[in-house]
Amino acid sequence: MDFGLLDILLDWLRAHPGWAGVAVMLIACGESLALVGLILPGAVLMFGIGALVGAGALELWPTLAWAAVGAIAGDGISFWLGRHFHQRIRVMWPLRSHPELTARAVDFFHRHGGKSVLLGRFVGPLRPVIPLVAGMLEMPLRRFMLVNVISGLLWAPVYVLPGMVFAASLGLAAEVATRLALLLGTLLLLLILVLWLTRRAFRLWHRYAYRVLRDSLAWAARHPRLGHLPAALLDPAHPEARGLSLLGLLLLLAGATLLWTLQAVGGTALPDLDETVRHGLAALHTPWADRLLLPLAALGAPVTLLPLVIAVLLWLMLCRHWQAAGHWLAAALFAGLFALLQGLPTASAALQHSVVLAASIYGFLTVLLARETGERWRWLTYAGAALLLVAIGFARLYLQTQLLSEVAIGLSLGLLWATLLGIAWLRHPAGRPAARPLLAVALMSALMAGLWYRANEFSAELTRHAVAPAVHDLDTGYWQQQGWAALPAERDDVRHHRSHPLTLQYAGPLATLRQALEGQGWRTPAPLDALSWLHWLNLDIAVTELPVLPQVHAGQHQQLLLIKPEADGRQLRTLRLWFSGTQLQPGARPLWIGNATWLEATQALGTLSVPRTVDEFITPLDLLQQDLAAAGWRLSLRQRSDGRQVLLLVTP
Repeated sequence: MDFGLLDILLDWLRAHPGWAGVAVMLIACGESLALVGLILPGAVLMFGIGALVGAGALELWPTLAWAAVGAIAGDGISFWLGRHFHQRIRVMWPLRSHPELTARAVDFFHRHGGKSVLLGRFVGPLRPVIPLVAGMLEMPLRRFMLVNVISGLLWAPVYVLPGMVFAASLGLAAEVATRLALLLGTLLLLLILVLWLTRRAFRLWHRYAYRVLRDSLAWAARHPRLGHLPAALLDPAHPEARGLSLLGLLLLLAGATLLWTLQAVGGTALPDLDETVRHGLAALHTPWADRLLLPLAALGAPVTLLPLVIAVLLWLMLCRHWQAAGHWLAAALFAGLFALLQGLPTASAALQHSVVLAASIYGFLTVLLARETGERWRWLTYAGAALLLVAIGFARLYLQTQLLSEVAIGLSLGLLWATLLGIAWLRHPAGRPAARPLLAVALMSALMAGLWYRANEFSAELTRHAVAPAVHDLDTGYWQQQGWAALPAERDDVRHHRSHPLTLQYAGPLATLRQALEGQGWRTPAPLDALSWLHWLNLDIAVTELPVLPQVHAGQHQQLLLIKPEADGRQLRTLRLWFSGTQLQPGARPLWIGNATWLEATQALGTLSVPRTVDEFITPLDLLQQDLAAAGWRLSLRQRSDGRQVLLLVTP
């Protein structure tokens, strides 16, 4: 991946910090300015500015100062416009097209008084309108300016720091693996998009639901032959079992026919996009991402869903919510019938198609929970389910258990069935299960299933999905003469592809090399575990006491990591080796590739002291040669065409 454009931007910002500050001020001013703030994506831009701070391109305190000045100026200009135009503001573009926005701002101002300028700074679309209304309603100037300055000083860190934390976290992840940082960033952006789309969809449905319901019932009355299908869902006086069963059967046949057709033509719904996503996510594989996404994928697997189905069904029956229990059982049976239609009756096949089960189960569970949620916050219940399902689908794509088109079809099919069940259940009320006990039952079931999965299946799944290079043979003499040059020259981890050279190749057992270097003062570092990372919180700690982050090459963590403190205690020498996928003949000796580097403690977010690699690889390799020579090893130094040196080692 080419980061040249980003590097140019960062270099320009470092070279012109004054202009960067002006740009921050103008963005903050526009985000707060009346009317302009309605169309300017200021929150996104301020998040990006925070990310530049986290990347080291901008200084934190000057950036916060420029942002605060811009925010104060934007609200001040808006206030002046309100005092100047008064009630004419209501009929000026674009507010004349959105009278409800002005009305909401006026009500907000009357309800909160002067505090509305402070509170409105953090309330979405009202942010650029409240100062305008304050001026229109003749708020005293001195009082406005006092609240304006306070709110601007608070607003700047609230909008800048999240981007800073995000970028600094990605920088920390990049020391482990740029692949991991890109993967987490992609997932986060996807979830933000899903959250936004869910809220928009919920608002549209809330606005037009009554009209859709009325028109559907009117159509059903005019078409008695087919009208019993929508009537079964929408008419409380109409029996639902027959019509709902028929709709479920039609949905099953439609989904099965679609997949049969795709299998018959030997392709997928979106062949080019499927392959692009598959190869793109395959390039982002790392061991830590496997550990993160495997449990997430398990939330959509039968190991979690079947205990959930049984637990919730028993609770509903115990509470005598028979109608809800019947719909809940129908949600689960739908996925099983779909698997049978595909000729997939085995447990492994059910796991492969469990995204349908996950969508129908979590979808209808959300309906049960949302009915008891207040109308104002109900959309968050549906948003939570959408985020969970998209995260499960993303995990399955990453693990390559399904293609994008299969995940999309499965989620759509399961959610459509859950929607039909939910509408039918809501329109035929027969008791309301209490949301809190139901949620407790669901969470307890998921927790118990997760503990069982962790104890019994997680390790095997982790091994099955681990990236393992194909092993091939190479003659020892050929390797020493010219075969060494064909091995990777840089660490394969996207961003570090050209900045972390692999300067060492070793043929032999790792234990032999470890034993030789331990005699020269090298040792294995403290493991990074649930407690050792707390050392990062000590900003005065020596780098020798910090746990060392693993690094990734070709989707693998290093198989050997040794460290040696320097005399001054400020730097730490490291040796990392990865398996090259090659074994030398005769003798089948494994061939390892790696490098010698320096680590030094650097501060992240102002609160963490984290060891990071120094971009200097020649001197650490020279020092390693001295230690190996002192241990009696035979060394062979080669030089690549670009001038980089490679040290060849063979077990004595």
